[in-house]
Amino acid sequence: MTPTSQPILATIDVDITSGKDEVAREQMLYNLRHYQGNGVTPLWTNWLRQRADLRFTCLINDVGAFNTFMLDVVRSVDGVRETSTVLSFGGRADIDTLLELEMEVSTNNMIAANVMIDVQPGLDRKCFQHLLDLLRHPEVKRAWLLNCYHSQDSDLMLLLLGKKISSITGYVMSWVRTAPGVVDTEVLTVMDWRWLAGPDDLVDLAELFFTRMVLDGE
Repeated sequence: MTPTSQPILATIDVDITSGKDEVAREQMLYNLRHYQGNGVTPLWTNWLRQRADLRFTCLINDVGAFNTFMLDVVRSVDGVRETSTVLSFGGRADIDTLLELEMEVSTNNMIAANVMIDVQPGLDRKCFQHLLDLLRHPEVKRAWLLNCYHSQDSDLMLLLLGKKISSITGYVMSWVRTAPGVVDTEVLTVMDWRWLAGPDDLVDLAELFFTRMVLDGE
């Protein structure tokens, strides 16, 4: 298959059968670390605190390669019960925050949360721009805001970093949920980050996938 003309960011949730958590996770991590194929770049993995399941993020340059990757690297692991994927074709990211993310979260100095945002149709652009224009918060950093309008569960994905979960919760309640067009939100805190990408991969991610724009207005 001809490679995609534009890279796609994929977030994959892996539902693991009860009783096989550790074995499946370690095998999945091994597969991701040793993946050598072209067209898919695994970036990082983490556990979803609420669901006790695995989530990983990767950059797709070839849809055909991604299909093979999902079959051979992910769904072939013993203990994997189900997978679901959210694709994003665009968004905005703060390159500096992404580079800080590796150091901060891996040393457990930072709490990360994915905020899944449901937006009222017709207000998509207004809502997206409003969230981009939010003022700097003293205790919460925004790493990226992605669109995923084709997803069944949400329309936007916002990655937040903070020292305290209470600060992130307050940010979502007072700043995100009051944005025009926001219908509902779900906050998924993530833990135990395992990095698969180096700094150069994150720079490539920002340069290839995102419009270079600092979310905090700097």
